[in-house]
Amino acid sequence: MSPRAILFDLDETLTDRSKSLMKYSNAFMERFNYYLMDVTSEHVYRLLKAADGNGYRSRDEVFAQLVQELPWSTLPPETSQMNEHWSLTFPLCSEPTFGMYELLDDLKSRGIILGIVTNGGTISQNKKIDSLGIRDYFETIIISETVKMKKPDAGIFNLGLKESNVDASETWYIGDHPTNDILGSSNAGLTPVWIRGIHPWVDGNREPKYQIDSINQVLSLIQAVRSMN
Repeated sequence: MSPRAILFDLDETLTDRSKSLMKYSNAFMERFNYYLMDVTSEHVYRLLKAADGNGYRSRDEVFAQLVQELPWSTLPPETSQMNEHWSLTFPLCSEPTFGMYELLDDLKSRGIILGIVTNGGTISQNKKIDSLGIRDYFETIIISETVKMKKPDAGIFNLGLKESNVDASETWYIGDHPTNDILGSSNAGLTPVWIRGIHPWVDGNREPKYQIDSINQVLSLIQAVRSMN
């Protein structure tokens, strides 16, 4: 069934984390260059991306690893300083995934109801959304810290459905994380669409029927589903 509504994950679905990390690496260099030996932002990016775990490692772990691996010319800054810089700066470095604006424009023009259901902090996730300039596309934006529920809890998806005034049976959920996004939304009765290639699938669970490599394939998937009906 083609969707009446689509709810999106935010990180690594609407945002391109690799591009965002590259942009942040430039900001990191500007802030902490005094402490560093001769090093490029590209080198900082490579180390940061390797430590980041696609956003699923704690910042304390990430910056502790950078302290170990970067060539410091003096005593390195405290990880608390790096954490503070990350919190203030990284959300403002958010870069869109390829084709995101065109997709949202097209879906909106078709009358498809759009929303976001994301894990993360209220301030940081709102900053990412506003940095991308996409708030007005969405009927609802659900952030885990705000609602005190977290994916894969079915409750957070149900809240997105309620605020969008749609049923689960007519709603797709698009995300990259097998457990939080795909199994979570499926358990809540939505139709999951998995952006594969970022996280490996969860052993012992059936892969979803609908899979894409990036969100610029969403429209062709909708057309394919409609042609089968």
